[in-house]
Amino acid sequence: MRVHALVMPHYFFHISNGHPFKDTSGEELPDDNAAWQEALRTVRDIEANLDLDGTNVWSVEVKREDRSIFQIHVSARRTDPDPS
Repeated sequence: MRVHALVMPHYFFHISNGHPFKDTSGEELPDDNAAWQEALRTVRDIEANLDLDGTNVWSVEVKREDRSIFQIHVSARRTDPDPS
């Protein structure tokens, strides 16, 4: 009997905040849902580093192999110039 190894899809998580970071190694994950969960963890890390000293615009693009499957955009800006 032959046993076939399960091949998991390869996902890449490209991040940008005006300076793109291209994920060249990627990660093998079981499915798109697992990739979505990983993207959400990445967004939480981004949120923890946002500041209001300027306009912050971040994006995370998730690709399965070479096909884009998700994009998440995170932005923050102060709307009241006088917070007192």
